[in-house]
Amino acid sequence: MQQKYDVVIIGSGIGGLSAGSLLAHAGYKTLVAEKLSAIGGRWSNYWYKGFWLPAGALAICYHGMEMENIYREVGAPTEWVRVPQVFYRIGGKDWEMPAKGAIVYMFDIVDKIEREVGRRNGTMTFNKERLINGFRLGVQERDKLPDISLKDWALQYTDNEMALGIFDCIANTIGGAHAWEIKAKALFTFMVESKGFRDVSISPKGNIANAATLADVIKAKGGDVWLNCPTTRIIVEQGKAKGVVVTKNGKDMTIATQAVISNAGPRATVELAGEKNFPEEYLGEVRVKVKAHPVTICYVASDRPIWPENGSPAYQMIVGARRITSVVPLSTISPFYAPKGQYLTFCFAGPLTNDVHMDTKVEKQQIMLDLREQFPLFEKHGKVLKFIFKDIDDDLPEMRSRVGEGVSTETPIKNLYGVGDANGPYGLSGSNLATSSARIVAETVKKSYQPGTT
Repeated sequence: MQQKYDVVIIGSGIGGLSAGSLLAHAGYKTLVAEKLSAIGGRWSNYWYKGFWLPAGALAICYHGMEMENIYREVGAPTEWVRVPQVFYRIGGKDWEMPAKGAIVYMFDIVDKIEREVGRRNGTMTFNKERLINGFRLGVQERDKLPDISLKDWALQYTDNEMALGIFDCIANTIGGAHAWEIKAKALFTFMVESKGFRDVSISPKGNIANAATLADVIKAKGGDVWLNCPTTRIIVEQGKAKGVVVTKNGKDMTIATQAVISNAGPRATVELAGEKNFPEEYLGEVRVKVKAHPVTICYVASDRPIWPENGSPAYQMIVGARRITSVVPLSTISPFYAPKGQYLTFCFAGPLTNDVHMDTKVEKQQIMLDLREQFPLFEKHGKVLKFIFKDIDDDLPEMRSRVGEGVSTETPIKNLYGVGDANGPYGLSGSNLATSSARIVAETVKKSYQPGTT
């Protein structure tokens, strides 16, 4: 069985759907082949014991980013709820972050706490001004920074554990690795590109609802989105991608195309196209720069909000906990996520290192200690609905690469491109990296190929 499409996209994550909708909107006959039974990948949702659980991505920087531009350009409707309050738990207390200058404000908090400790102990070791000046200089001159980790950069200005904990909390939650595993330049670039990661939004009916409108654009423009259709091979001849082999209804289909766009991640893309078709230099780059972020996602169900206790919509980052680094009370932001009379809280937790396999038993124990210690209402009113462990070899990891790493959208194989959170512009991550890479690839395809000439 054979078919022809102008463009074939492997995977229906936000990167694949963004690229597909842009190209379909521009007149390219586009196929998205998804191996799972639902679209979205880590931009999906599913029902579990009456709760609407996210499959991955959750708090999104949407407004003013490339993602918003894509939705507007292709005319896809989308719905978001801005999270009005962002709190950092520092020193056991929740502090609401201002709309601008949150990092500097956190240093003020550390200074306040340390001054109180200093008054009691007769000591004062934290120099706020030195760290603030260093931070501002680092952000302004990030391109000139040496190739050092975020922690080593911070140690030039302070060894205060609370201040270092702030950097680690941000890095491990947003950047894909601990402060000692991620480059200072990369995280500073991310902060600038994402406008401080302060303006975050949640999809009130789950990301899958927004993913579906991009899929609708592809289908409305004459393209197709196939589910339960794994791509088993990228056909490469004389250094060029000529098509793909997709299994549909139990039968292999050979699909000819001008361009193949993989949203499956660089490692899977290499496997599908065959290692022999790539130079060793590129294979080495993939091994070094594509390192998945191992995390544990813990969903807590409760009969009343466990945080904030007043049930207000908010987002929380926790500095200095054993494992949990961020908390989103999903059902107080949108009741759609939980059955009536119940509440759903999303807890994000990172292991001690991102370089080796996690011990899931240990991680679970540490997270349970965090829940009991950080949220007094958990013991009486809550229970763990589900643990999800995403290890370094997970097929759909929390992030495929750390901020500042990953590989180009172009591969050594002509006509083969990569989109997603391990491809594209330096200093972005997650959904914003995926959509930015989609824009780059879509523009490249439009300049290189004409619709209808497969």
